[in-house]
Amino acid sequence: MRALAFRWPVLLGGAGILLGSVLGGTTASYGQATTSLHDIPWYEAHPAVRKKTMELCQSDHRFAHDVDCANAETADTKAWGKRSAKYAFSDLDDPRYWASQPPWLRSGVLASCRTPPTIYQPSVCAAVRQAGALANGPVR
Repeated sequence: MRALAFRWPVLLGGAGILLGSVLGGTTASYGQATTSLHDIPWYEAHPAVRKKTMELCQSDHRFAHDVDCANAETADTKAWGKRSAKYAFSDLDDPRYWASQPPWLRSGVLASCRTPPTIYQPSVCAAVRQAGALANGPVR
């Protein structure tokens, strides 16, 4: 297999070298900025812009290695951690805790609650159901 891989440029001749350089140059530079528009603290201070940036980044994988996408994702993770740090494990029964969590987390817990055996106490499952109604309607 290694010998075959080595021979491909030889078999394709000049076209193989041209194709390799075009594809290599395109994939190495497309969607990969070396500098960012904003740093992580800036995205932490501007949640609306952070949300829009993340929507763009997550809707197109060409931006997967973009520095701004990484900064927005890191800022969002840090913000989520700060929100979550306000609560202790005893607050898992509190619907207000779950209302402050992202919908994907509530959905995951509810999915676990519907599939016995679950790691969650019945009071936690009830709190998550109530939180869905508090946050933005019931979570399925």
